Amino acid sequence: MENADLIFLNGKVLTMDDDSPSADAVTVKDGVIQYVGAHPSALSFVNEDTEVIDLDGKTLMPGFIESHIHPAIFGLTLLEVDCKPITTPSIPHLLKKVSAQAAKTPKGEWIKGWGWDDSKLAEKRNPTRLELDEIAPDHPVLLKRACAHMVVVNTKALEISGITEDTPNPPGGNIEQDENGRLTGLLQEKAQGLLADPKYELSDMIKGMKLAQEHFAQLGITTVHDMSTQTLDLQLYQYLLEKDALKVRVRPWIWAIDQNGFDGSMEEVLKVGLRSGFGNNMLKIQGLKFMLDGSVGGKTAAVTEPFLGTKETGILYNDTDEIFPLMKEGIESGLRIAIHAIGDRAIEVALSAFEKINETNEVVGMRNRIEHCALPTRNHLSRMNKLELIAASSVGFLFHIGDNYLNKLGKERMKDLFPHKSFKEFGIIAPGNSDLPVTDVNPWMGIYGAVTRKSSSGQVLDESQNISIWDALKAYTADAAYSSFEEETIGVIKPKAKADLMVISDDPLQVVVEKLKDIKVEKTFLEGRMIHESTHYEVLERRM
Repeated sequence: MENADLIFLNGKVLTMDDDSPSADAVTVKDGVIQYVGAHPSALSFVNEDTEVIDLDGKTLMPGFIESHIHPAIFGLTLLEVDCKPITTPSIPHLLKKVSAQAAKTPKGEWIKGWGWDDSKLAEKRNPTRLELDEIAPDHPVLLKRACAHMVVVNTKALEISGITEDTPNPPGGNIEQDENGRLTGLLQEKAQGLLADPKYELSDMIKGMKLAQEHFAQLGITTVHDMSTQTLDLQLYQYLLEKDALKVRVRPWIWAIDQNGFDGSMEEVLKVGLRSGFGNNMLKIQGLKFMLDGSVGGKTAAVTEPFLGTKETGILYNDTDEIFPLMKEGIESGLRIAIHAIGDRAIEVALSAFEKINETNEVVGMRNRIEHCALPTRNHLSRMNKLELIAASSVGFLFHIGDNYLNKLGKERMKDLFPHKSFKEFGIIAPGNSDLPVTDVNPWMGIYGAVTRKSSSGQVLDESQNISIWDALKAYTADAAYSSFEEETIGVIKPKAKADLMVISDDPLQVVVEKLKDIKVEKTFLEGRMIHESTHYEVLERRM
C-alpha cells in the first residue's frame, strides 16, 4: 500500500459519482485520487510525510468545469475600462469612466471597454456615438456589449475604420442608423469585423490571463473550455504551460471561420492534421467552433416567433447548405464540432447539418455540441438524443440576464429556455456555463438559477424546468467532464481521477436553496496542489 501525499478528513465528500455519491475521506498520491471511503481506512495511508487536512465539517467536491467561456478574452477585459452594470449602472456613469480613461490616454490611442448592457442601464438604451464623441473627441473609442454580439463606437473609430453612412451591411451584420440615416455608432454581429482597432499582443494576453487564472481558482474552477480559440490564444496557453504558469486546465475549441472580427483557423488546422484529443492533461484540443446566430439580449438570436413587441426574428448567419460542408470537412478530419445556436431557427439549421453529415459519416458517439442551445423544441430534443449531441447550456444566463430574456421573449417562451428538465427527460447531457465574460463566471449562480429558475432580481422566470441540486451540480462537474470524454478523470472524486478538488463553506445538498449562491470556495486544488486558500485549516497531527 502506497502512502498518501494528502488526506482529507472530518468533512463531507460529494463525489458527483451517481454510483457512490458521498464519502468520509479522500487520499491523494502524485496528484491522483488514491482512495475514497471511510475515515479509519484512510488513516492507513498516512506516514510522516503525509499532509492531513481537517475539513472541520466543511464539504469537499470536485473542482468546477466551465464548459463554455472565453478565458483569454476575459483576461483582456481585465485590462480594459470596466463597463459592467455593477460599476456603470447608467450612461452618465459609463461616460464618466471613459472620460477618466481618456484623460490619461495619449491622444489618438484607442480606448476599449467591455460589459455594458442596455437592459441594465438606468436609461434602458444603448450609449451612442455622439455621447462618446462629447467626452472623448480625440480618441477612437470601442465599447463591447456584455454579450459580445455588438459594440458601440465613436466617430473617430468609425473614421479610422472607413465606415460611413454609405457602407453596406456585411452579410450577417448590421451597421445601425437612426431614422435620419445617421450612424448611431452601434455595430451588430459581423459588422464588428469592419473595425480597424489594433489587436492585442501576446504580452498583454499573458498579463490578463494570469489575472483570470487567479479569479478561476478563487471560484474553484479547475478546467475551462475556450470556445473562441485563435492563434494568439493557443500561443498564450502553450507559453504558460512551458513556463509552468498554466494554473487551470484549458480545453480549446478552434474558431473555424472568419466571423465577428475573429480570425478563423480551420484551413490551417486541417492542413497540419490536428485532431480532437491532441495535447496533454493541461491543454487538450477539442475541435472546431462555428456560429449560426447572435444573442437574445441583442435581439439577434435567430428565432421563429418575433421578439416581444417587435417584428424582429434575429440574424441567421448561414443556412444548412452553407454550414454543412464546413462541418462535414471538420468531422471527416477527426475534429469534433461545437456550433453556436441560440434561437430555434439556428438550432434547426445545426441539427439539419448534423443529420445530413450522419448520412455518410457516423456522428453518434462523437459528443458534438450545440452551444447555448437556448430554445430547442421537443422535436429538436428528440433529434439531439438520436445523434447523442451535447447541449452546452448557458443556464448561467437565467440568474444574470433572465429579466432581459423575459422582456425579449415573454413568459410563455421562458418555459422552453435552457430546458434542463427536458434535457434530462430526453437523455441529453447538458453541462452548464456562463459564457464569461458575457456573464459572471461564478458557477454557484448558474446552479442557483438551474434549481430555482430565478433571476438576480428575484423574478421567477418559469416553474417548469427546475432541476435538483444534485443535477445542477453535475452540470458543472461530471456532465461537463463527459462533454470532453474525461468523465473518469475530472469532475468526479473516485480512484484514479485527477485530484482537482475544492473545499466549500457549506454542503449544497443541505443549505436552504436561497443560500446556494452564497456558498464560498475556501480551498482549491489542482492535481493535489493548492492553488487558492481563503481560510486557514488546521493540519492534523501526522500519524503513522
